[in-house]
Amino acid sequence: MYKKKPNRKRIKEKHKPQKNRITKKDKIIALLSFIGIFSAAVFLAFYMLFFGHSDVHEKSDIDYEFVANEEVCMRNNSYRAELIPSISIENRSYYGCCESCTDYIQKHPEERYAVDPVSETKVDKALAYILHPTENEITEVYYFASKENAKVFINENTRL
Repeated sequence: MYKKKPNRKRIKEKHKPQKNRITKKDKIIALLSFIGIFSAAVFLAFYMLFFGHSDVHEKSDIDYEFVANEEVCMRNNSYRAELIPSISIENRSYYGCCESCTDYIQKHPEERYAVDPVSETKVDKALAYILHPTENEITEVYYFASKENAKVFINENTRL
């Protein structure tokens, strides 16, 4: 006869907007974002072109000191805080940290020369002014044809 229906709430389906539909508002936001990013890029490019790079990014806090040839392995171009073995070639002394380095310098004449970073000229390592960064973990050295070139290098690479 009479059947009792279960007590269930009917969920009304709400009208859901379609997913992935690009609205006019989305297009305006995208256009404004593009214009903003493009304007910022143009401004930065203009600024860098006419006003140059920032000194903060180009220069470092590293100080430099002149070192004696006797403390530099001229094969590895590295500073050693001690006197190291040498070899005499054409009345010039070249230094290597070990026997294999001195032998290599003797057999390979191109190893006896470096490029001055300021004048970009070829420099004999035995006659060069040698500059070393004073940081403990840095062992690299730079060879210069003159003391003036080394001073220019220091001024260009040290923060004021």
